[in-house]
Amino acid sequence: MLALKNMNQKIAFIFLISLLMISCSSEKNTIKRATISMGSTVEIQVRGVNEVAANKAINAAFAEVNRLDTLFSTYLTGNPMWMINNTDADEIMVSQEMFYMLKKCSELWNMSEGSFDPAIGKLIDAVGFEKGEPALPSHKEIKEALGKVGWKHIKLREPNVLIKPKKIKINFNAIVPGYAADQIANLLSNYGIKEFLVNVGGEIFARGKNWSIGIQHPRKQNKLLNVINVNGYGVATSGDYERYFKKDGKRYAHIFNPVTGYPANECEAVTIIAKDALTADALSTGIFVLGPKNGIELIEKLFNVEGIIVDTTGTIHQSSGFRKFISTSNIK
Repeated sequence: MLALKNMNQKIAFIFLISLLMISCSSEKNTIKRATISMGSTVEIQVRGVNEVAANKAINAAFAEVNRLDTLFSTYLTGNPMWMINNTDADEIMVSQEMFYMLKKCSELWNMSEGSFDPAIGKLIDAVGFEKGEPALPSHKEIKEALGKVGWKHIKLREPNVLIKPKKIKINFNAIVPGYAADQIANLLSNYGIKEFLVNVGGEIFARGKNWSIGIQHPRKQNKLLNVINVNGYGVATSGDYERYFKKDGKRYAHIFNPVTGYPANECEAVTIIAKDALTADALSTGIFVLGPKNGIELIEKLFNVEGIIVDTTGTIHQSSGFRKFISTSNIK
């Protein structure tokens, strides 16, 4: 949902988180800490351990987020992501972790019927979001960029070889925050913590029975669409209200349709619940591109995936199993 940025990028929207944590009766027993990484707020809340144990685990978690930011950021030169996108070689040997991410991208590209496509770096460059100067390119510029995008051009060969044309630029911005949330969750579990909530720029993973998460209305800043309870699930939102630009009174989101080359324009927000935050993160982007009708149809086909979509008329579309996550408690 949020692009990875180094700490010198000063962009206000990164502090607006689309999923708002709601207080519950256990809040006084909760240890909370936050930091800034991946260009956004990373917040960790834990329960059931003393402060010393909590801080030890959280320190390790924050170090892990910084490691992932360095590994996958498209804002750094000389890191593994930069090497992938700037080498002249058609066959690139990558690390085991990088190959895992590439395989997940292939899986999710197929799962989303091509609507989640991380090989659209040239489109992102053409619009200029990562330079902080977004503008709608000409039809000619978009057509030229489309000739240099598409996961269909990517091939993977076990155990660790990426095969891609030089012209293709990969961008993991729509998957790394979710992956980071999952990695932190695994780390906290390894430290013996059984109740926690991890929030990486709005991509969330929670374990424990009493975590309530408010889903923000995409047009009304102080209003919630719903409050949900999740235990052992990831939650992610993609919306047009955090990163966008306007031209001739029309709002253009930072999420691109990999087929047309233009910003996706059928949704205001999509929230996905899945068994891991990585999947939720990628699918929230893909389903934002698909639109409400096709998006709900896709969700209904997938196991352990639910979602809620707000289209551009403000109409709310909800998957059949989403209701089981809605909190029945009163929010004060």
